[in-house]
Amino acid sequence: MKFAVRFVRVLAVLVFAGGLPLIGGVGLQRGTLDGAHFAIARDESVGWNRQVLLIAHGYRPESAPLVADLFPEQLAYATLLREGWLVAKTSYRRNGIIVADAIKDLDNLRDHIASEFGQPSRIIIEGDSMGGTIATHLMEQEQPLYAGAVAVGAALDLRETDGASGVSMRPRQPLLFMSNRSEISGPLAYAQNAQLPADRLDLRPVVFRIERDGHVNVNQAERLAAIHALNRWLDRGRSSLPQPHPFDATVAPAALPSQVQFDDDQRGLVAEVTHISAIYGNVWINLQPADLKQIGLTSGLWFQLKINGETYRARHGKGFDSVERGQWVIFPNADGFFWVSRNWGNAAETANIALGDAVHIRRYPVSN
Repeated sequence: MKFAVRFVRVLAVLVFAGGLPLIGGVGLQRGTLDGAHFAIARDESVGWNRQVLLIAHGYRPESAPLVADLFPEQLAYATLLREGWLVAKTSYRRNGIIVADAIKDLDNLRDHIASEFGQPSRIIIEGDSMGGTIATHLMEQEQPLYAGAVAVGAALDLRETDGASGVSMRPRQPLLFMSNRSEISGPLAYAQNAQLPADRLDLRPVVFRIERDGHVNVNQAERLAAIHALNRWLDRGRSSLPQPHPFDATVAPAALPSQVQFDDDQRGLVAEVTHISAIYGNVWINLQPADLKQIGLTSGLWFQLKINGETYRARHGKGFDSVERGQWVIFPNADGFFWVSRNWGNAAETANIALGDAVHIRRYPVSN
């Protein structure tokens, strides 16, 4: 196995909109293993509890860059880091529909962590969409190498293009599905029909239901609750989990004090870019629903969006499909803030957007 490593020490106070601050130095190790990029985060101000979270990302277009886009400032991961965990992510060696090689890349990262930091006492997997399917496969291995998994929006029908088999419905380690209500049928069917040994009924998968439509439309508080629940399962048994099953694990985002600046005439505001998707170029800004209400920009209205000196016509919508291809849209995310996006386009590349950039939103006159 060929690998290269570099180590970056982050000394700044990292703050993620809607999350708690991560204070102090966070060590971030980056490198490559058999062509897959990886990132490992550790809070160096606390001792390692010998537990590791490995993140299995979802489907990415073959044309997308290979990126281990780990954000240790996000609430779920920041909390785990403060608790002494290592949090790590791999890009996989290629994009597209990938399961078998993705498993190899996760195994490589697990081996690298053991070599670099020492043998962990517990490693769990968190996977989104295709990553949730990968996590499910890992829990079905005859000799599991991981203690348990949280599968978010698992695409359980997914198969590799070479005809590789799907899931076996035979989990051998604790598996917690978290799914939006609009696509919960697959995880429910898996949990209800899982084939378990008579003496291991405690391995029946658990489903956390999020009362919100969408795909992997979950917030950081919900992710953290699922990871903590899986840990309780591992420590105290399945009976320690909340009832009934499926459990409503929805956490409504709390409204925070406004973080934007309003124009004097209350028809516009200025928000700030706090996060950028490295794969699709969607942009997270520190804008909340109450901010738009204050300037009278209700859902469905078009408005003026200005970024880096360029002005675009955009819509306050509910998702990408609120506009036609190439058009701009803003819509709320599960954490209570807003994405700035282009339907079938890359917003960050189009407007040359960077973290900290100002985003000007201004309502058109009512006559428009």
